[in-house]
Amino acid sequence: MRTGYEQNAGLLSISSPFNDGDLLLDALEGSEGLSELFCFQLHMRSPSTSLDPKKIIGETVTVNMQVPGGELREITGLVSRFIQSGFDRDFAVYQAELVPQCWILKLSRDRKIYQNKSVSDVIISVLSDFEITIKNQLATTYEPVDYIVQYDETAFDFITRLMQLSGIFYFFSFSGGDHTMVLADDSSAFETCSGAATVRFFPETGQSNPLDTVVAFSLESAVQLKTVTSNDYDFTTPSTSLEGTDEGTTGFGEVYEFGAGQADSAGAAAIAKLRNNAAAVGAKVLRGDSFAYPFVPGTKFTMTEHFVEALNAEFVLKRVQHIARDDHYSNSFESFPSTVVYSPSINALKPKVSGCESALVVGPSGEEIWTDEYGRIKLQFPWDRDGLKDENSSPWVRVSQSMAGSGFGSIFIPRIGQEVIVTYLQGDPERPIVTGCVYNGENAAPMQLPANQTQTIIRTWSSKEGTAGNELRFEDKKDAEDLYLHAQKDMTVEVENDLKTTLMKGTETHIIQEGDRSLDIQKGSEIHKVQATRQVEVVGDENHTNSADFTHEVTGDYALVINGALTITVTGSITVKSDADIDQTAGTALSLTAGTAFTNTAGTALTSKAGTELVAEAGTNLTNKAGMKLLSDAGMQIDQTAAIINSKASATQTVEAGALLTLKGALAKVN
Repeated sequence: MRTGYEQNAGLLSISSPFNDGDLLLDALEGSEGLSELFCFQLHMRSPSTSLDPKKIIGETVTVNMQVPGGELREITGLVSRFIQSGFDRDFAVYQAELVPQCWILKLSRDRKIYQNKSVSDVIISVLSDFEITIKNQLATTYEPVDYIVQYDETAFDFITRLMQLSGIFYFFSFSGGDHTMVLADDSSAFETCSGAATVRFFPETGQSNPLDTVVAFSLESAVQLKTVTSNDYDFTTPSTSLEGTDEGTTGFGEVYEFGAGQADSAGAAAIAKLRNNAAAVGAKVLRGDSFAYPFVPGTKFTMTEHFVEALNAEFVLKRVQHIARDDHYSNSFESFPSTVVYSPSINALKPKVSGCESALVVGPSGEEIWTDEYGRIKLQFPWDRDGLKDENSSPWVRVSQSMAGSGFGSIFIPRIGQEVIVTYLQGDPERPIVTGCVYNGENAAPMQLPANQTQTIIRTWSSKEGTAGNELRFEDKKDAEDLYLHAQKDMTVEVENDLKTTLMKGTETHIIQEGDRSLDIQKGSEIHKVQATRQVEVVGDENHTNSADFTHEVTGDYALVINGALTITVTGSITVKSDADIDQTAGTALSLTAGTAFTNTAGTALTSKAGTELVAEAGTNLTNKAGMKLLSDAGMQIDQTAAIINSKASATQTVEAGALLTLKGALAKVN
């Protein structure tokens, strides 16, 4: 191979990791554009057939284009491919592909969550992770977004999607052996093309044309979209319209977009405006061919000397296709009037999630339940490598319920540590919703399976640090059907109207192992009806209090058996009435005491009898009276003692003794 060959002072030269003279650049072709990754194919020769690809793959290479008296045009990029394509008698032939540094974002695919960050912050963060040099020329302040997800897409596709949906575009600038990715969202970022600020329209004549000439220029006009409407839904303000529209002065048709994530109708109108601006860029396209090698997308030039006066105006370069070989250079370009408000077209769509996936319910350390006013929960997705399984692993995620109304419905809040099933509204990875829970190897079912497969259970768990919980269990095994209800502590049943319980057959048992039982009927009656026997057994004291009358009616016999004493205290009268006999029997003494009068009345005979002694005593007077005859009879002796004893008969009085009659006194008077 030929040696000692060096690059001459031609149009093209290259600087690479190899030694000077190891690579000689013969030709360059490629394209660059707004919101596009530039890609250049380099055709080179080398006196060496053994250049090591490892020295150049992934490394930076700079291509310089310059004509005598012209400005230096520098193209610096990363070598993504290096090919040895052949050789001739003097040189080996090599090819290389030159791309921007951010091209490596295409090699990384991930699932990643960003919370409470603006779109611009996320884009810059991703580029920073890959050490991409950027220049931030964003004119808009972007508000933080609750939830942004990179979902099974490359880092490049992810930030491209974010930029396109937000109206952010990019282009590259080159200087000092490096390139910079410029982020912009406003036409003010378009600077005048250095070295080709003004170009002349000069149709090609077959001769060598100056480098400041445009040799072909065509204007392409197309039907323009007229109306864009953007709409969305926010569950926190479900009745609030989030619809906004942007309508052009000309054009046809309407594009309706739903789910862009706007917070209000003004935000929706702004999104619609971005979409309309992107469509308007294609309504008037100017294409041309030129020899202006300084042409770079994202810069402006002014056309002069065109025979159509309207085309002698300022344009923004959107895309440039370069061809340079030996000392010849030409390009084809696409541009639009600088009066057009530029927004990037949307071709990077958000990934759609098909089906469901599982996640782990998470929250702060020490908590068992973590929710907000909407019953939302926090999740840790198994694919999330950045989450720490805490309250910061995700934003609040809604939980689907079987019924949800205004102040009514059902709610089950999944707890920390449970595995849940997550689906996505409209397949949007940034709109997850929990639709159910599943058991796993660490969270087993509340009964042994399949042994108890006929059981249906709702069992909760006391929090915090509970060891059991409330439970409702249905047993559907044939001939062993059972409904079990367990309250771990208190149980409250509230019925607005009637409560009816029917026990068709069997026994009803109420057991209070410890505690009290209270029945409070605040208004109304209580009726107990027992067809057979009723038994009440009280081990301790029993008190009955009636604030009104008390009536106890017994159709058969009534027996009251008391093993202790019986005390009846009545503030009014006591009446005991029997249609038959009344027997009162005392094992020892029987006392009847009246505060004033005491009356014993019998229709025929009244008998007072004592086994040994009968005492009738009054505080003042004691009267024994009979309608016909009063008999006092004692087996041995009757004693009457008083200071004065009067014994008087209205007719006849007989004093008689069977043996001896003794009358004795200090003074005896018989008259």
